[in-house]
Amino acid sequence: MCISCQKKGCTDPVAINYSNEAEKNDNSCQYQDFDKFDLLTNLTNNYILPSIESYKNKVTLLNTSTDLFILSPNIINLNNLRSSWEETHLNWQDIAFLDFGPSEYILLRSQTNTYPIDTTEVNNSILNAEWNFHNATYNDSKGLQALDYLLHKPGYSDLQLINYYISNANAKEYLKAITDDLMVNINYVNNEWINHKSNFINDFEINNSGFSSNSQGSSISNIINALCLHYEFYVRRGKIGLPLGVFNGFSQQELPHLVECYYSGKSLQNTTRCINSIRNFINGSGYINNDNGLGLDDYMNFVNAEYNNMQLSKVIDNQIVTILEELNNYNNPLSEAIMNNKDALLNSYEELQKLVPFIKVDMTSGLGVLITYQDNDGD
Repeated sequence: MCISCQKKGCTDPVAINYSNEAEKNDNSCQYQDFDKFDLLTNLTNNYILPSIESYKNKVTLLNTSTDLFILSPNIINLNNLRSSWEETHLNWQDIAFLDFGPSEYILLRSQTNTYPIDTTEVNNSILNAEWNFHNATYNDSKGLQALDYLLHKPGYSDLQLINYYISNANAKEYLKAITDDLMVNINYVNNEWINHKSNFINDFEINNSGFSSNSQGSSISNIINALCLHYEFYVRRGKIGLPLGVFNGFSQQELPHLVECYYSGKSLQNTTRCINSIRNFINGSGYINNDNGLGLDDYMNFVNAEYNNMQLSKVIDNQIVTILEELNNYNNPLSEAIMNNKDALLNSYEELQKLVPFIKVDMTSGLGVLITYQDNDGD
C-alpha cells in the first residue's frame, strides 16, 4: 500500500522539470536542448566568414606581388613576393580544416595545398608552355606548394633565380597562372558562404522528441567530421607522421622531403599555426578579436562529456597545449629535425596521436556525431 502511494514525477536533477518531492520516476523528465543556432551563428559569423575573407585578401596581395615581380624581376620584388606567399600560407592554415560546404564542393584543400609537389610536372609544364589547372591531375603541380618550389628553387642563388625568370617567359606565366587560380577558387568559396550562410546556420533537424540531432549531413556533423579528418590525416599524419617515417612500413625510414614547405623550410610555423587555429575554433574564439564565444567546448560541457572524471573540453584543450609546447622545442626546417632529432620528434608525435581519440571518439560520442570518412592508415 505504501509503495503504491509513492508520489510520481521526474526524479532526474538534470531535467528542467525535476521535482524534489517525486519519489518514483514516471518517465516525464524534460531536458533543455543545446542552442545550436547560437553555436552555428558564432562559428559562422565570428570565425568562418572572417577567416575566409582574410585568406582571400592575402591571396589578392599575393596576386599583386606576383604581377610586380613579373613586371620587374629584382631582389626587392622577389623578397616581397616570398613574404606575401609566406603570409598567405600561414593564413591558409586558419581555414584548411573548414573543408565542408563550398570548400568541399570544389576540393579547395587539394587545389590549394597538395604536397609533395611534383617538380617534374612543374618543370615540364614550364618547358612546354602547357598546363591546365582545371584538370585535377595538376593539383600536385599548382597552389601554394608549387610557389614554395618556384620561389625557393634548390641550387639557385637569389640572383640566379631572378635571371631564371628574366630569361623564361613561360616560368613567369606559370607563376601568374598559379596565383590567378588561387584567386578564382577562394573568390568562389567566399561568395558562396556570403550567399548561403543562413542555410548553414539553420541546418539542424528537430526530431520527434523536440530535440535537434546531429545526423549525417547536418552542419554540426559536417564541422566535426571535417575537423577530425583534417587533424588526423593532414596534420598528425601529413605534416609530421609521414615525413617522420611512422607510416613507412617496418623500415620506419625517414622521408624528410615529404614535409610541407620543404623548399623554404617553413614547415613548423605552419603546423603550429594550424593547431592553434583548430584550438581557437573548438573554443569558439572570434577570428579577429579572439572573443570567447559559444564553441564546441561549450557543447561538450553542456552534455557533460568527460574523460577520466575531467571535462572532455578541458582534456582536449590541455592536450593541444601540450602539443604546441612540444613543437616549440624545434626550429625550422622540420626536415632537418627529422634527421637530427628523430627520437625526440617521435615522442612529440605521440602527443599529437593522443589527441585523435579525444576528438574522433570521445567528442563525437558525446555530441552524437557519426564519423563518416574512412581512414585506413592502420592506427
